[in-house]
This record gives sequence, C-alpha cells and structure tokens, in this order.
Amino acid sequence: MILCVMLQNKNDVIIGKGILIMDEKSSSHQGQEELLAELEGIRDVYQLDVKQFVGFVRERKLLVVDGFRQYAKWLDAEHDGKTYSPATINRKLSAARNRVRYAFKRSAFADSLRRKYQVEDVLKSVKLRKIDKTAVPSQKVLDIAEARALVGQTKDRTIRLMVTFLVRTGVRVSEMLGIRLEDLTATGDDHVQVRVRGTSGRERVIHVKKDLIEQIKARFCGQSLLFEHQGGPYSRISVTNRIKHESLKILGREVSAQMLRHTWAAIQIKRGRGVKVVAAVLGHSDPGLTARMYSEASPGDGFLDLEEVTRNDLAKLDDDGGAQSGGQTRVLPGSGPVA
Repeated sequence: MILCVMLQNKNDVIIGKGILIMDEKSSSHQGQEELLAELEGIRDVYQLDVKQFVGFVRERKLLVVDGFRQYAKWLDAEHDGKTYSPATINRKLSAARNRVRYAFKRSAFADSLRRKYQVEDVLKSVKLRKIDKTAVPSQKVLDIAEARALVGQTKDRTIRLMVTFLVRTGVRVSEMLGIRLEDLTATGDDHVQVRVRGTSGRERVIHVKKDLIEQIKARFCGQSLLFEHQGGPYSRISVTNRIKHESLKILGREVSAQMLRHTWAAIQIKRGRGVKVVAAVLGHSDPGLTARMYSEASPGDGFLDLEEVTRNDLAKLDDDGGAQSGGQTRVLPGSGPVA
C-alpha cells in the first residue's frame, strides 16, 4: 500500500512504502483510497469523527495534510443553516489530527525529524477554537414548562421542598444543606432572613417566604439544621442524585441542583435585575463573572415570575394543606433584588 501525505511545503509530497519525493504537479493519488480506508477503519474514540474527515478528503480528492487544512476551514463555515460549536470543532480537529499523524508514522519518512516537523507545523497552524467555559448555555437553564413540571409533579416530598427552595433562592445545594436554624431571623413581615455561608466561608443574607420556611421545618423537624436527616445533614451527592432521578422521570432529562441555581440567576437577569445585585445574591465577588456566566443562558421569553411558576403547585407540598405561595428571594439593600 502507498501512503500519500502532503507536507506544508507545496513542492513536497511523501509517498510512503514507495519512498518517492515529487513536486505537487507530478503527484498522483495512487494508494490514497487504501490509506483513507485504513484511517477510517481504526476503531477508537475518534472513529465517528474520522468518517466525516475521510469523507471530506475523499470527496474533494485531496491528500491528507492539505485535506486537513481545508477541513478545518470547512468546519468553521455554516452548513444547512447551522454551525458547529467550538467544542465540536475541536473534537473533530483532534480526530483528523490524530489520523494525519498516524499516516505520517506509517510513511517511509517517519524517522525524518525534518519531515516530522513539517507535518507538525501544518497541524499546529490550525488552532483549536476558544471555548468560553464560563458561559452557562441555555440548555443548563429550565424553561417555564420544565420548572412547573418539576415542582408540581415531583412525588418525593423531601426533594420537592428542596427543589422549590433552590429554584427560589439561587443558593448552592451545599449552602442549602448547611443552613442552621440559628441562621434564621424573623423580619416582622411574611419573610424570614436567612444567613447563607458560601463555599469560601463568606456570608450573605437572603429573604425567603415564611410559609415555605415553616413547611420545611414541619417536614424535616430539624434540631439544629433547617434540612436535617437523622440528626445530621443530608449528603450533597445523595440530594443531587435524587433531584436527577426525579427530573429524569418527569422531564426526560437529568437536572442537577446547579441547574436550578442557574435557572434562578437567568430568570433574575431576564427580569431586568442588575448584574451586581444578582452577583451579590449568588455570592459572586466579581459581577463580571456573573455577566459572563449568563450572557448566553435564557429561560425563554415566556418565563413568568418565579412566584407565578409554582403558585398553584406549592399547595401540594404538604398533604395536610400547605401554603399557597412559596419562598421568594428578597435581598437586603445593597445585597440583591428586593421583591
């Protein structure tokens, strides 16, 4: 079999196992199909993406390295009205890059450092796309139908109260499970002031509807913690898994506790709350981080007020008759949104 690998220098072509160096004009595609079939037949994690790369090279009758460069440009373009995400492009480029290296190692010039560097120069000239790992994608935020369904249809009363608390306050699940009864302070109206300890030990204060707090107390009967289980705290992992289990049954997809926090934040920003205010409630020291995180997330244009989303369902939280409205986050002046 003859392996053909075009190098960065347009006048250099390697034909392995025949060991010929010729200029581009006199090069042929002899053995190209055998090479592509071999690259395509390798069974590994890249196999599915390699099929697209091989198809691209085969259809355009390109040699492998030049095909890699053109393939990279093709991935950036729009196809049928859609574009690939940076993460998808990077995965496909990694697959194609892997096969180019494989082809070179099988060539007669595999021991030539000069030729190796030429091929590597081509591969490195195609940069991976930058991924904003901070931004929360829209699929990580519940829309109105999902929020209503999750709160209204969760059969596990323990998890239903926890889900309601999380989506109404934006706290982390670890923060929720760490709230102590001594952190609760009556405000004289229909809210309770709740002191929350963040992951870095920093404290912040939120306000939650008194009716929801009373339902939680009645359900969990905590002696020291608001959410207490057999005299101690619930496992964060266990709670997260139970939320995922309920959401998978109800919504057909797993929803993590972190997604409920994202949902709260996205809704607040959607409703016009200031980024600095939302950042303070979330416990972010940098409002710029909050802005970057939720620049892409959207709960949908039809998302109603959080109070409206669960108003009718909260009565079902307690079999003996719960409150008609649940906890809604308020924030002290200077700390976040005020209801």
